Formats: sequence, C-alpha cells, structure tokens
Amino acid sequence: MNRALRVARIRGVEVRLDPSLLLLALLLVWLLTTRFSPAWGTVPAAAMAITASLLFFASILAHEVAHALEALHRDIEVDGITLLLFGGVTEMHSESQHPRDEFVIAAVGPYASLVCAAVFGLVGAGAPLLLPAGAAGAVIEVTRLLAYLNLLLAAFNLVPGAPLDGGRVLRAALWWLTGDRIRAVRGAARAGQAFAIVLVVFGLLEFARGLELAALGGVWWIVIGVFLFTAARSELRRGQMQALYHGRTVADVLGPGPQVVAADRSLDLVDPDASDDDHILITAPGGPAQDPVVGWLDPSDLRAMHPADRSVRTAGDLARPVAPLPVVTDETSLESLVQRFLRSDDDRFRVESQGRTIAVLSERRTARALRELGAGAGRRPRSRRFTSPTGATR
Repeated sequence: MNRALRVARIRGVEVRLDPSLLLLALLLVWLLTTRFSPAWGTVPAAAMAITASLLFFASILAHEVAHALEALHRDIEVDGITLLLFGGVTEMHSESQHPRDEFVIAAVGPYASLVCAAVFGLVGAGAPLLLPAGAAGAVIEVTRLLAYLNLLLAAFNLVPGAPLDGGRVLRAALWWLTGDRIRAVRGAARAGQAFAIVLVVFGLLEFARGLELAALGGVWWIVIGVFLFTAARSELRRGQMQALYHGRTVADVLGPGPQVVAADRSLDLVDPDASDDDHILITAPGGPAQDPVVGWLDPSDLRAMHPADRSVRTAGDLARPVAPLPVVTDETSLESLVQRFLRSDDDRFRVESQGRTIAVLSERRTARALRELGAGAGRRPRSRRFTSPTGATR
C-alpha cells in the first residue's frame, strides 16, 4: 500500500490508486474493446471500453466508500481506501466492538454494488427515451454490462470467506453465535482459504482446456485464488495475534526488571550484561522525588567504549534523558502498545507504574517478547508487577 498514489480525500479518508490498477485497466479496456468492436467498430468500441472501465472503477470506489463511511459512522477510524489489481481495500485501524457493527460494515459494500447495478439498469432503460437510436444503443450496451459486473461484484463479495465481505458477515455471525470473536476470525479465515483453493482448482481446469480465452480466464482465477488464500492466511494470523493480545498488558512483555545504576557510578563498574533488558536505568539523587529515574543507557554503547574511557566517565555522562520518551503504563493493553509502535516513528516508550518509571521498552524487545509469548501460547504467563526504582547500586 505504501506505493499507492493519493488522488482524493472523502470525509477525511484518503483514496489511493495502486500502480497494479493500471494492469487491470489495460486488461479490461482490451477485453471490452474486443467485445464491442464487431458491432461498433474499433474507435467507438475503444471509447465505450474506456468509459465502461472508468465507470466500473467508480463502482468499486463506491463499494469501498460505503464501507468507510459506515465504519466512520460507528466510530471506527479509517486510514484510507486503496484501489488495486484485485479490486479495493478499506484500511481500518481498529476493530468493531459488536457483531452487529461488524455485520453492517461488511454488508453495506455489496449493498452499494447492488445500488450501482440498479442505477446502471435504470440509465440503460431510460436511454431510448432521451438519446438518438445509435447513442442509445451504445449506452444500453455499456450500462447493461456495468449492471451485470456490479451484480457479479456483489455476489462474489458475499461468498462466506475472509477477506471477502461475506467472510466478515460470516465472522459477525459466528461471533454472535459463539460470543468468541477470536474463534469467529479463525472460522472465517479458514473458509476463505477453502474458497481460494476452489478458485485455484477451477482456474487450473480452465487452463487445461487449452482454449485461448479459457486459458486466460484460468490464469486470472488462479491469480485471484492465490491472492485470496494469502489474504485469508493474513486474517488467520491476525486472529492468532488477537488471541495473543487478549487480556495481556505491557507488564506481560517486560522482563524481570532492568539494571538500575546511579548517575555518578563509574562506567567501569557497570556490567552491560547484568540484565537481559536492552537498557539500563539511570537514577540521580537530585532527580524528582516521585520518580528518581532521569535517564537510560544502551548497553551496546557501553560495550563499544574503550576500557580506559569507562574508568573516567560516569553513567550520567552517557545517559540519554527519559523525559522526551512517550509514555505508556504497565497496565496499557499489549495491543495498544503494538499499534502505537506501528503508527508512530518512536522505537522506545517509557513505562510507568503509579507515576514512576520502571522500564524503557523498545520495539525490538517487544517483538522478542511477542515471539516468546507466541511460542508458549498454551501457557498463560502471570502478569509481572514491578517495584519502581527508588535508588541504585553505587
């Protein structure tokens, strides 16, 4: 998505075009020109094909805008809409909090496609009343095709498998029936993988027929199937991450506690390997009474120093201040922490407990802790509680 070109903003939501959309546009214009040219000639057929392609992309955009506006209406933040080779994607930062919201946000997209189909059908029906016979015939052929494509888009998206809209509808239903959102995500993702496999098999059978158009269609279905399988696998992994996040806080990714040293301690007396953490907390007698931690030290900086330099410098000389670091607490949810890492340029957060600094948590340390939690997913670790540093070894 990072390479997509921003082209518009609707209700604060960015609309982007992925370069892969150009390939779909060229393929669609070529196929439609081939379809229209026997009856209309090459030049009129090309004009009809370009018009139909643009209106079809507008229909896809309407489908995605419907998702985005409904999500915004239900207080779910939307990052943007991207049109790409396989259609459109609406990117949301947060999840629905109720199965009803999940259902409505998912279902409104196919509903928008059905509305588009109806509009194109009405335009085609009214064309003979408003246009000359030749122009009316071209409009009827284009709008009939667009109505059919939108009906196909709605039907395809309602297939009950993630990441399609029907998969989200299925997820909402399973969530409502079981009360377990994580199980619902897994069920919808596995259904999506099964559907993707069916598409790939169908594509292989079409390709094996050996006919030119059948082979081309077969390749297209194989590509779509692979794309959907990959996306469904991502949904499955997202479900696994949600299970990992469930009930966990920042305290669950903190180690037994970082090494704490006084600011005036000589560096040759500080062991950079005394703790498994990737930082050392620095305290100062003159620091605030409620939080004596004033800085942090990266053990790698200490290891890189010449021994002779360590003997003449103190921990305070090498310390970096903690005050500029953004703050989370040990009770902040683990999912919120990860989202803050993903959505900001900060690679470290200061962790507080009851107003006192207890750690400096890096993105690398968090990723390692998540891997460890994932490896032991069957065992729920007890949340660790820390005593805030009130002093330091001298």
